[in-house]
Amino acid sequence: MFIVSLSFIGAFPEGNKVVTISSPNGGGGRNYHLMVDNGYWGIIGYYTTGWHVRLQNPNPDYSAGDLEPLLDYVRYQTIS
Repeated sequence: MFIVSLSFIGAFPEGNKVVTISSPNGGGGRNYHLMVDNGYWGIIGYYTTGWHVRLQNPNPDYSAGDLEPLLDYVRYQTIS
């Protein structure tokens, strides 16, 4: 079992935004697109070292602690 799509309102420094985590066609439960307000932000993927968030444009405003809840959700909703 894996996530097909999940959307929620996320709190950002500049205000609330719609965050969507979705499986791309053929994703197979190992890679998910991370979208914010319908803009592509990056990927949540499973690599040999575990689950990681890879932002398209690295942003110093977001630390690993900010992204950890996304990883936790994907980890516990995905059966490897």
